[in-house]
Order: sequence, then structure tokens, then C-alpha cells
Amino acid sequence: FTGIVKELIHGGYWVDVAGIKCFMPGSLGGVNKLHDFSVLVGKEIIVMPITFSREKDTVVVSHREYLRTMIPSTIEKLKETIKDKREGFVTGSTKFGVFAEFDECLTGLIPKAELDPQYIELLEGGDIKPGDKISFWTKEIISDRKIILSQLGPKIDIWDGIDEKYKPMMVTEGKVTKLTAYGAFVELEKGISGLVH
Repeated sequence: FTGIVKELIHGGYWVDVAGIKCFMPGSLGGVNKLHDFSVLVGKEIIVMPITFSREKDTVVVSHREYLRTMIPSTIEKLKETIKDKREGFVTGSTKFGVFAEFDECLTGLIPKAELDPQYIELLEGGDIKPGDKISFWTKEIISDRKIILSQLGPKIDIWDGIDEKYKPMMVTEGKVTKLTAYGAFVELEKGISGLVH
């Protein structure tokens, strides 16, 4: 349901859903903990009812549950545009790296080794705060909830464009790296080998 976040109250928000006053706990306002709870006030968001409190005669809703339903389709879009640079914001940091939220419902980790030198300095100085804007590329999608990000550039697949580089019946040179009973493995370039039967 579409609702309008009317007011920030102790522990959460009052959300107007088609004239019904609903309660949304602050912890359910986003995929991750919000760095600034006031950012939702006055906004139109999509919420899902999760429970009904008889004592308070109130429907409890969640924006987080709606965002979680978006994750599978957003992951598919991410796979199609994996080499595009992305913008997000910091949700937290540890000595191992920085967590960033992006594309509305996804969260990934930028390991310390994948941070650019300027950000490593900020991380070590404790100067990266939740809510800070950050840009990066997607390095690897391990699962819906485990995405590795990098500030060092897009993931380069050495096999991209290989069919244009090495065409059928083309004559080229390579280095024999292994002999077996069924043929020889030939390295055409670092990481790319073929089999001569």
C-alpha cells in the first residue's frame, strides 16, 4: 500500500495509508538502519501491513518488507549493468571495509583492499560516517545478501570480446603449457588457454 509518512514519534512513525493511521517502527523504515530518521517524514512510501495491535487498535506496517521483495529483480538488473559505476551511501564501517546501500534496496561491502587510498585514510581515521555518499563498482554478486563492491574500477573479464579477438581458423601463436594423452594446452595470453587435440 502507498502511505504518507506524517510524523516522527518515539520509536517510529505515523503513516497515513488511505486515511488509516498506521504505525511503522523506525527499524522498519529502510533495508538498513536509517542514519537520519527524519528523512522519511513527508515522503510517500510503499508499506506492507505486518501485524495488528488490538491493545492500541493500530495496524503496524513495514517499508523494509516491501524493499526486500524488490531485491531479486534489482539483483537481475544489477547483473545486466554490472560494469556501471554506482552511487550509494554508507550504512556503516568496520576495520575490514565499508558497507554501502545502493539501488534503493541493495547493500554491499567495499573491502578495505578495494577502497581507493583516500577512503582508506578516512576509514583508518574513523572519518567515514553513516549517510556519507560514496561511489563504486560492483565486483561480485555472491548472493542477494552478499555483494562485493570496489572503488578501484569495474570488474574486467578477460573473456569479454574473446570471440572477436580469436576467430575460427585464425592463425596465432601461443605457449604450450601442458601435454596430455589427448592433446596440448596452449596459452594464448595470460589467463586464456585453448586445447589442441
